[in-house]
Amino acid sequence: MTPRTPIIIVGVCLLLRAAFALGTEIYPDEAYYWTWAQRPQLAYFDHPGLIAWSIALLGIRTGAIFWGLLTLAGVHRLASSLGASREQAWWATALFASTPASALLGTLSTPDAPLLAFWVWTLVALQGKRPAVTGLLWGLAMLSKYNGVLLAVPVLMVFFRRPLQLALATLLALAVTSPTIAWNATHDWEGFRFQLWHGLTGGGGGLLTFLEFLGAQLLMGGPVLVALAAWWLARERSSAVLKLATLLPLAFFGLAAWSTRGEANWAAAAWLSASVGLALAAPFSRWKQAAVALNLALLFVCTALIVFPPAALWELSPVKKLHGWAWLERARHEKLPVITNRYQLSGLVAFHARVPVSTLGGRRSQFDLWGPTALAPGADALWIGEWEGPPPALVEQFETSTQLDWPLDQRQRVLHPFLVFKLGKKK
Repeated sequence: MTPRTPIIIVGVCLLLRAAFALGTEIYPDEAYYWTWAQRPQLAYFDHPGLIAWSIALLGIRTGAIFWGLLTLAGVHRLASSLGASREQAWWATALFASTPASALLGTLSTPDAPLLAFWVWTLVALQGKRPAVTGLLWGLAMLSKYNGVLLAVPVLMVFFRRPLQLALATLLALAVTSPTIAWNATHDWEGFRFQLWHGLTGGGGGLLTFLEFLGAQLLMGGPVLVALAAWWLARERSSAVLKLATLLPLAFFGLAAWSTRGEANWAAAAWLSASVGLALAAPFSRWKQAAVALNLALLFVCTALIVFPPAALWELSPVKKLHGWAWLERARHEKLPVITNRYQLSGLVAFHARVPVSTLGGRRSQFDLWGPTALAPGADALWIGEWEGPPPALVEQFETSTQLDWPLDQRQRVLHPFLVFKLGKKK
């Protein structure tokens, strides 16, 4: 392979991200965060506010791609700061760019997109032992997602013998993330309490969910890269901070998987530092190239199948979550407020139809804090649900309930079998 090979690989990965971004519809969580961007706040029920501010300023997919590029630039800079040659730094970038974790979180506008960017740049600042810059970047990581608090451990490791610098970094980080703290303080600490429950004590954990977590990491990092990372962590001498930044999210969320069912992306930052460590490790260069080749092949196949899904794959969850939502745009023509049975569907209706939306049922969300759309007596509303009609308790609040005939073709029926009811004249 030539010295330009890793640069070409990074370019190909970016082209695949563009194809994915252009060839799929807005993901349910992205639509939910878009509704946040329409109502700027210091923070929100589920997460800190940075993802909403990002969508408001940069757009949905364009914002995610921006954060993904900033993350890859940080990987390259982190490798260089640890003594990597120009070629090694590009291989570190190629290793991470080709992981499914990087491809997904660098394309979809979720809190992980800015988190990964500020996570890696915090590690760069730590490598240079710059407490002020470290504190600012660490604070921005926590302003992206609560996971950023885990960076406290490598910050403590670096500045442990420098108490004034440790205090400076910590105070600056707290100042930057103060909007999240202030919002929680004025909302009965709901955001903190929800994430502690959701991420650590939500239930459904045990051996099976732990094994699911391990399997998910094989997918997020790619099987060859994950195996090489395990070898690197166990056998190769490397930066202690780099190894800690890899082990920390894996250990923390791996342990959490024993008590709750987590999500694969929670530990994605581990593959960022692992890619840098592997690029700097001298042996097994062919295996590292094999890791990139396998991940790149997987990205090609998965992108093609998700952007152009054959009928046989319509039932797959990734396909269902990235197609078929634009059908909801027709709710705009009814010019009525909409009620749905889950927050993600409410976000999708709001995004596509641009009508007032509220949620009745499902887990608690930001829609519950905003409250239901106010309806005057005699007003009409729409119910939109997947697989089910309006609950009796809602129907009782109106004089009539009539199912509307909004035709669904075979593809839409398989993807999302929506049921639409017009609720006439609120009592």
